[in-house]
Amino acid sequence: MDAKAWDAIAPTYFDEVISPFQKGVANPLFGRLDGLKRRERLVAGDLGCGIGNLLPFLAARFRGVWAVDFSAGMLRQARAKRPAPNVRYKRLSMLNLKPLHGRLDVAVAVNSVLSPHSRQVDRMLREIRRVLRPGGRFFGIFPSMESVLYHGHLLFDRELARTGSETRALRAAHRRFERRKYSFLSAVFTDCDGAQKLYYDFELYRRLKRAGFRAARLAKVRYPWDAVGGHEPFPGHAPMWDWFVEARAPRRAPEEAPGSVEASGLPDRRA
Repeated sequence: MDAKAWDAIAPTYFDEVISPFQKGVANPLFGRLDGLKRRERLVAGDLGCGIGNLLPFLAARFRGVWAVDFSAGMLRQARAKRPAPNVRYKRLSMLNLKPLHGRLDVAVAVNSVLSPHSRQVDRMLREIRRVLRPGGRFFGIFPSMESVLYHGHLLFDRELARTGSETRALRAAHRRFERRKYSFLSAVFTDCDGAQKLYYDFELYRRLKRAGFRAARLAKVRYPWDAVGGHEPFPGHAPMWDWFVEARAPRRAPEEAPGSVEASGLPDRRA
């Protein structure tokens, strides 16, 4: 959605968006931020801060916090509901974060890199890397394409047990899965509200390397079944998830480093 669309939903954010900050969600972000050494000396940025759910947590732990969003409505909500003396607010697009280049020790992006256009996604990730000081840390949450496929598998399994016919089970699962709304090559979901990017784990590793990050690690943000609106619940089965990402900016500027991150042969470390 564009900035005007996000402005419109700002007052009813939780009615529209499944949030990783909801009660019952197993989210590793908080523990990872709490574990940062000397965090009280660091400056953090909430990039795509929305209505500011994370800002009180960040403001209580870091020397300074930048709250960034391209929606004026979201920033108004964040400023009104989450005031803190060490938080500064900035209206910026994720495609151009130049005013913050090299000014953050920690960057956080929670479900804010959602453009359905592949080149824009790469540009956003490069911009996130550029706002970090050398050796800075990036923590992000990204919608999982594998989780959607997992849900489709559960649908098929249930229909197969019910009908005993693979043909009928596949037909019923496809109908409930709404497969025509998904592009599995680009990992984009499209409906009447627009298009949204989702991510494969291997895709995130490749994109992060391409953006100049190193030592990327992935884990899962797990959602209880009663929190995943739009998907049929399967109580008793493992929950659906988003991807949690942790990565580092190089300790030297990429143009000064000997070769690209991709060419360096640095291994990925999976959580």
